[in-house]
Amino acid sequence: MAMKMVTAIGKGPEAGALGEHLAQEIKAGLGKQEAGFVMLLASSKYDRQALLKAVRQVLGSAPLIGCTTAGEFTEKEVVKEAVALTVLSQSEDYSFHVSVATGLHEDASVCVQKAVDVIPAAPKNLPNRSAIMLHDGLAGRGEEAVLSTMTILGPGVSFAGGSAGDDLAFKETFVFCNDEITTNSVALCVIDSKTPMGIAVKHGHSPVSRMLTVTKAKDNVLFEVNDEPAWEVWKREIAGEAKSIGIDVQALKEASEIGQFLIRYEMGLATATEYKVRVPLSKNDDGSLNFGCTIPEGVKFRIMKSPKEDQIASAEQAARNAIDQMKGVKLAGAFIFDCVCRGIILGDEFSKGVHAMQKVIGPVPLIGFETYGEICRQSGQFSGFHNTTSVVMLLPA
Repeated sequence: MAMKMVTAIGKGPEAGALGEHLAQEIKAGLGKQEAGFVMLLASSKYDRQALLKAVRQVLGSAPLIGCTTAGEFTEKEVVKEAVALTVLSQSEDYSFHVSVATGLHEDASVCVQKAVDVIPAAPKNLPNRSAIMLHDGLAGRGEEAVLSTMTILGPGVSFAGGSAGDDLAFKETFVFCNDEITTNSVALCVIDSKTPMGIAVKHGHSPVSRMLTVTKAKDNVLFEVNDEPAWEVWKREIAGEAKSIGIDVQALKEASEIGQFLIRYEMGLATATEYKVRVPLSKNDDGSLNFGCTIPEGVKFRIMKSPKEDQIASAEQAARNAIDQMKGVKLAGAFIFDCVCRGIILGDEFSKGVHAMQKVIGPVPLIGFETYGEICRQSGQFSGFHNTTSVVMLLPA
């Protein structure tokens, strides 16, 4: 029997009741088929323990991963402060294995190795190995986690995923794996399949500043740009552009205002082909900026911007690139990892980007969330951790 994907999404005043309702909706949609894999995506406003317990009681012990988010969507609805749930049914063409490990901030490689060590070898009848990776979005080790996973899983394994969020509070994010809820962690679902997945990524940013240089940084904290405090450089370089859309950079005082400004105007690292975007998540009292991954000293970059129409077009292109990889294979559904930065840039028009992807993918179930960073590792290509992108992962039926 072909694999079936079923989704459910909703809000409610009580996490346990909401989790049970969504899980029952999923169970009804599965019919006589059994759950093979579960993904749970939840706003940070909900009681995580009650939510997870309710979902597990209804859907049983099927392998599960998930995380807290900054926005949720399925093919049915695009919302905030909700819970989205999906199940992939059991199929002889698929196997799913999940794991979790902590200690991401201290040593990403050791953390990922612990998670991979418990994953069994791929069965011979399922030759295509891929993975979904979710990790603590505030651990500051996004790039290191992805590069470690790429090295440990090997060059032939494609994977996608995202950094957990907390509804733009930037305080604490959580990852789920089976019955565990952890922070400072990585969760993996390794998927062995008969047919390969389609995975693609795209951003819609272009440079707005002159070329700049990181002159002082440590781990994921950027202290100085061109030997000046990073925040002062950001304000000066972007003042004119920000003014054109009604933002007075000198008036930015509240942490939430500064955070949204930084998410709108991000770092674009110069590469041989295109800019690789890195998002400053917050500002410290000394004018340094916190990122979701390590920022090396000496790198060249420009501060970036992205018009709304380019954000929507890039989401659509990501879906087209993933579809092209499928070569006409029938789809069961899609996972989408979409940056919260795009949500801030698009505002009420964020759903247009989701609908643009949905139109390309076709009338199949999909589930996704607004992340604090996106992951796209395509077999045979050097790709990895991203910001302000749409990552599309397509699952064959």
